[in-house]
Formats: sequence, C-alpha cells, structure tokens
Amino acid sequence: MIKTIAVRTMQTKTSNRQPLKKEINLHKTNWISVRLLNAYRLGLASLFFSQSFIDQSPLLKIVNLALYSWVSLTFVILSLIWILASEIENRIFEKQVSLQIYSDTVLIILIMHACGGISSGLGMLLIIPMAFTSLLGKQSLSLIFCSLASIGLLAEYIYSLIYIIGHSDSSTQVGILGATLFATAIATHKLTLKLRSSEQLLAQKEHDVLLLSALNQEIIENLQAGVIVLTKNSSVRHINSTARKMLDMTSKLTVSLENNHPEILTALAQWQTSIKPDDPFLTFQTGLNNLQVSFRLLKNKGQENTLVFLNDFSSIKASMHQAKLASLGHLTASIAHEIRNPLGAISHAAELLSESEELPTAERRMTEIIHQHTNRINHIIEDIMEISRGAPTIMEAIDLKQWMREFLEAFCLNGKSNIDCFNVDMLIPNSIISFDTGHLNQIMTNLCNNARTHGDAKKPTHIKVYQDQHQALLIEVADEGPGMEQSRLDKIFEPFYTTSHQGSGLGLCIVDQLCSLNNATIVARQNPYGGTSFCVWPSLDIPP
Repeated sequence: MIKTIAVRTMQTKTSNRQPLKKEINLHKTNWISVRLLNAYRLGLASLFFSQSFIDQSPLLKIVNLALYSWVSLTFVILSLIWILASEIENRIFEKQVSLQIYSDTVLIILIMHACGGISSGLGMLLIIPMAFTSLLGKQSLSLIFCSLASIGLLAEYIYSLIYIIGHSDSSTQVGILGATLFATAIATHKLTLKLRSSEQLLAQKEHDVLLLSALNQEIIENLQAGVIVLTKNSSVRHINSTARKMLDMTSKLTVSLENNHPEILTALAQWQTSIKPDDPFLTFQTGLNNLQVSFRLLKNKGQENTLVFLNDFSSIKASMHQAKLASLGHLTASIAHEIRNPLGAISHAAELLSESEELPTAERRMTEIIHQHTNRINHIIEDIMEISRGAPTIMEAIDLKQWMREFLEAFCLNGKSNIDCFNVDMLIPNSIISFDTGHLNQIMTNLCNNARTHGDAKKPTHIKVYQDQHQALLIEVADEGPGMEQSRLDKIFEPFYTTSHQGSGLGLCIVDQLCSLNNATIVARQNPYGGTSFCVWPSLDIPP
C-alpha cells in the first residue's frame, strides 16, 4: 500500500514539476550556447580583420582587399553588438539568434567571395552556424538557414562566373558544400534530440531519487522503532525522532553515543564479535530499560555503516500484565464461591470454639491462629475481587492541598500512625488534578501503609507534590527505610510479587491498576533518603 502511494505521489509530483524544470534548464542552456557562439564569432572576426593589415597574408589569399577589409570590420562590429545583446536576456531569443545567423551567413559568403570564392575553403565556416541552429532543437529553422546559405553560395558562384574573368570554381563544389550543410543540420538535430532525451531522462531520475529519498526520510522519521545509522568509526550519521525520544535526546545537536549511551556501543562490540551477528541484544544486555536493541550491517559502494534498531517492548510487558490480570479475573470467578463458603464455615467454627469458657489456653491460641489466617485468606480474596471487579471510574476535579489534609486526618484515625509521622510538602500553587476520589483514597492509603510498614518507624514518611523536569505534576510518597534494589522495584507491581511473608502481593498491583483506570502512571524508585519512593503522575485533564 505504501509502495503504491509512493509511486502515485512520485508520478504526480513529477508530472507537475518536471516540465517547469526542463523549460528553465533549456533557457539557461540556450543562452550559454549563444554566448559561446558569440565568443567564437568575435575570435573569428578578429582573425579576419587582422589579415586586412598584412600585404601578403599567410592564411588567406585575398583577391578583393577593399571588400575584405570592410566586411571583416563589419563582422567585428556586429560580433561586439551580438555580445552586448546577449547580455540583455529580455530580448526575444529566436529573433536575436535568427539575426545573428543571417548576418554570419552573409558576411562569411562575402569574405569567401573576397578571397577567391568557394575554392578558398572559407565556405566550410558556414557549418558552424548551421549546426548551432540545430543544437537549439529547431530543425525547421536550421533547414531554412541551410537553404538560404545554399542559395547564397549559388548566387556568389553565378555572380563570380559572370563578372569575374577567369573564375575557376565549379558548381559541383557548391552542391557538395550545400549538401554538407543540410547533412550537418539534420545529423546535429538528431544528435541533439538524443542528448535532450538523455538529459530529460537523467533529470527525471534525479527528481525520482530525490522524491524517494524524501519519502524514505519521512518513513524512517515516523517509524515506531528507533533507527540510528553509525559510521565505521561508530559515530552517529543519522538518528530518527523516535530514537531520540527513546534515548531521551530531545536536543537537535550532534548525538554522541560514546558520551550519552556507551552501553549501545558495548552491545555493538559484542555483536560484532558474536557467532550469530543477527541475534538482537535485549535490555539486560544493554542496560536500557524496556528497549530491545538489534544491529544490521549496511554496505554501499565501499562504505560500511551499521543500522541500530531500538524497539520499546514496554507495551509487550503491559500486555502481559493485562493478560495476567485477565486470567486472574477468570480464576476469581471460579474460586471465589468455592473458597469463601468453606472459609466462612471454618471461621464460624473457630468463633464458636473461642466462646467456650472451658477451652484450654493452648486450644484458645489455636482458634486465634485460625481467625488470623482466615482473615488473611479473606483479605486476599477481597484483593482479587477488587482487581477483577472493574468498577467504573468517576473522574472529578480534586484540589490536592485540601484533599491531602483531609486524607491524612482520616488515615491517622486508625491509631497506627499520627499526623507527626508525615512530612507534607506542597511545592506548586495549582494542585488541581482529575481523578476518581475513591480510587485516589485507596491508592494513597495503600502507599502510606506500605511506607509506614517497610520504612523506619522512627523517621517520617515524606509526601511531596511538585513538578518534575518536564513540568508535569507529581505526587511522591517516600519512606526512609532500607530500600530495595532496582531489579526488585521493576517487579513490585506484578501480581503476587511481595517482599513480605505477611503480604499477599496484590496491594501494589491494585494500586497500579487504579492508576491506569485514571490515566495516571506510577513508578517505584530509590530515593535520596536510602528508602523507596512511589511516584504518581496523575491526569491533568479536568472534566467540565
């Protein structure tokens, strides 16, 4: 489909633009030819005129010196006039050329007559102006000039035969020269047509190459994959906009992988020495998050370049994550009823046992353990149900300054924390976001519980609302706990992944899903306190 569109576009643009380009080129070429002819004419006229001052010219046998002198002088003057006229390009081109050829024909025949007629050999000089008219692509005009020149030669022969005593020229010479003029004009015209056709074809191919180059450039720039072209010494020859975004290179300045992303060059060196050079290098081999890197060798006319392809497979990870959630939803529908009924019976039986006054202390402790673990199982089932339920999202405008204060007051009512445990920084004047209030409350409750559980109980939990380097609003919940490695933080939002023996591994998975439902993004990362930060980028689209 793309190829068809490209061909049609190429044909359309070519048909629209090529004739104008051809016309402009021919115009320039014709005037260049005229100037060259003028230079030749001036040199020839000067040579003729210089011979009029020599008594016995070694080049010419001048029979009529007076006629020769005046004609050669006229030839020089007209040559200068034609040079000046050619510099004024607003004159009619064909009329100017016609006058030049007419004058050249008449003057050369007169000079030939002054030098003894056609036997002087000067008549051959008529071939040059005849060929010139054919080079202009006007065969009819060149044939007219050939006819006039032949008539002029014949008239000179007849005049010389009648009025010059002892004239020895023959009509055969006149006929041969006339035929030569016609043959030259026809052959030159055919050669000119071939040259013009080749020139037009070359211009057409050049136009097509430029169009295809522009089309390829447009396709490469709009590819979903990042493309980098490296030279033999690994310097960047070209990089498309997608690759710049993937590598966070927004500047249009020269890109240096050695300074910005040496891990790509490291992977390139490994690929060049590998047994299977077509195998791609994945993110754990390059150190680039969510990027798959592959290399291809490109050789063209002795130049060796390397193509680097960058593919973002975060969407694949997101699809896998959604597939896990979907399978979890199907699992929930099948096991919720089967587990909850016997779980309720176990919990009820444990409550009845605990109400007995004669129950020994050891058995009473057993009933407490039963209560504790049945509640934990019930909590896991509730989390699973929460993930698969898919409740509708009601977006509304929320002022974080007021909402955060009310949230912390309500959060501290459970008695596990107090308001002094939180350090709140509202660093932006406009903190209105678009979010589902219930979802935001559940997200912040989970994150604050997580921070108080895994952080240092003697140090505060930091809640900060500010703008990041891209001027996007950001909510950060940070603890001062022992922290986690980045490899574990990358998996922390996956279902059932937990770092605690008492957790279900579903709390942060629910938080991630709730963020997605509200067009928000959440990321876990290490913070300057040594602990873990959870950063939420909410949507700024305020509903009407």
